[in-house]
Amino acid sequence: MPSRLMPQFDSPVASRCSVGLLDAGELRPDEYTRYLSEDEKTNYLALRSETRKREWLAGRLAVKYIFLNWLELSPEAQDRDWRPTLSRVSPAMLGDYSPWMYQKVQVSTNDGKPNLTWCGKTRGESISLSHSRGVSCASIGFGTAIDVEANLPRVDAFYRINFSEVEKGWAMSGEHVRSNWLFTFLWTVKESVLKLGWLKQATVWSFPRVEINGLPGVRDIGRFWHSRMMSNDFAVFTLSVKDHGRVMPVQVAVTGTRNLILTVMNPLGGVVT
Repeated sequence: MPSRLMPQFDSPVASRCSVGLLDAGELRPDEYTRYLSEDEKTNYLALRSETRKREWLAGRLAVKYIFLNWLELSPEAQDRDWRPTLSRVSPAMLGDYSPWMYQKVQVSTNDGKPNLTWCGKTRGESISLSHSRGVSCASIGFGTAIDVEANLPRVDAFYRINFSEVEKGWAMSGEHVRSNWLFTFLWTVKESVLKLGWLKQATVWSFPRVEINGLPGVRDIGRFWHSRMMSNDFAVFTLSVKDHGRVMPVQVAVTGTRNLILTVMNPLGGVVT
């Protein structure tokens, strides 16, 4: 497929969210490092683990691809309601654009948060990155955060420490396989909250104090833990996050398979104390 010309749009994208998912195992790093800017290439080469290198590279390529693709959307193509759209990015799809175009899209980190520049100009969109078990994902939106986690059995302390009694009761409302999926989903929600930057001086060790309220009916998301393929069929609902007496309303979109959970979060309004 021939590479596309440089997109002509330079305004921030409307209030939607685009998500890209890329299997790091499908990449040949020696071929795709030329898609990186010089600064990105330096950061990439500094990574010691080959596994980490692949996941890091896949995440950056996913960001660059969905950004270039998204710039081409006309205002009429935007959704009025917030709902993420998912692209399963493949090496073949990366060929839609020339390597020099990818180089013009740079992902850097400022105070621990990734940000985006296009042709040397800082963009207003926020980006979020996550990876798990060789799968990397990225999102572009305004204020959104993303997390992907593999549905794997954890040690007993994971379930005992990180969740409130209400959260445990919600997750343990069915058979063990389903409960493990729901606990993993709760973890992706808390990870997404952490990436939003709302939890002050917080890390994953702060998760026991973070309470998720208004959880959806288990049947509303039950189709995902029976699925074998990740789809664009997101379930979207509103939750509230409580931390130290403060409450923040958020929109949450989730999709997944029986082995993988992908959660996207969009903050709503301000914090209520």
